[in-house]
Amino acid sequence: MRRRFEDWSIEDLHKARPRISFPEFQRQANLWSYEKKSLLIDSILRDIDIPKLYFNETKDKTFEVVDGQQRLWAIWEFLDDVYPYRAAARRGDGKGQKFSDLTRLQKETIKGYRLQIIIFADADDDYLRELFVRLQLGLLLITGEKLHAASGAMKDFIFDKLAKHPFIKSLSIPDRRFAEETLAAQVAINSFNRAKLGTFARTRYEDLLYFIREYEHPQGKDLQFFKEATARIASVMTQLGKCLDEGAKQLRNRSYILSVYLFFEELAQNGPLPPKEQKTFAQFVLSLRKRLREEGSAGFDRKNRELYSFETLLSSAPGEKYQIERRHVKLGEYYSYFKDAGKIKGDK
Repeated sequence: MRRRFEDWSIEDLHKARPRISFPEFQRQANLWSYEKKSLLIDSILRDIDIPKLYFNETKDKTFEVVDGQQRLWAIWEFLDDVYPYRAAARRGDGKGQKFSDLTRLQKETIKGYRLQIIIFADADDDYLRELFVRLQLGLLLITGEKLHAASGAMKDFIFDKLAKHPFIKSLSIPDRRFAEETLAAQVAINSFNRAKLGTFARTRYEDLLYFIREYEHPQGKDLQFFKEATARIASVMTQLGKCLDEGAKQLRNRSYILSVYLFFEELAQNGPLPPKEQKTFAQFVLSLRKRLREEGSAGFDRKNRELYSFETLLSSAPGEKYQIERRHVKLGEYYSYFKDAGKIKGDK
């Protein structure tokens, strides 16, 4: 493998567009806000340096983008008149100008602007994935996007099956930047860890990545365990979806959803819950969620100390193993109380 440095004009980039593609480990396209895209165009017009791009040149002389997708889309969309640009000094002044509205000098300035491109010659996929993650370490790349650069059986299960499960798709968590995939990974690592070791697991990026790599190519007993565990997760998630039904749309907090799943998985370990208990559980989950929101909005007028304590477990270091354990214990206490009293613990 070799690498070389080249200077490309924006006009060169535009002409090469049919030969530029994005490998599957890249983050989702078009994540930048209008303001960020406009600022990039402003930088180009003012000849301010912008970060270099990284390409991999394949054997058929096409280019895969390793880093720089958001910048490329911002440039291409502006040249295609998709969005208008407003100068930094006049952000609130008018609707801005699309590329076709610019003066001839401004158009030539943009087309002639030169970017640094680092080009690798036919690098292998593992190297490109590792390079992608390392390039993002200094940027605001979130867990799900970094995990997307992984590969193997567990990554495929999390991204292609679990994250697309009807229950997860019915939730009201954000549907961008791999939020659903991150939740799916948190569910999987804890379900696997509890089945194998009897404990919960921390869900930081490095923990999730190690977990995904551990089951990259499972064989023998590990493969059998993988098949059984993934089938169990999918089955429990289907049961939970039927239990909550339309109420799942009310759930948004990923830490809460993770704990609800893990608690339900424990309740259903000996088989599906009877219809009456399913109804009770759904009422409990949605009632607790409602009261947490009400207490959170009350500020200094909070009345339920129990819920204040639980809210802290959801918001302070929510991915730490000890917090997941504490939430699990609390849910057990709250659920027992709810079944007996018909209300959330701590409410008068």
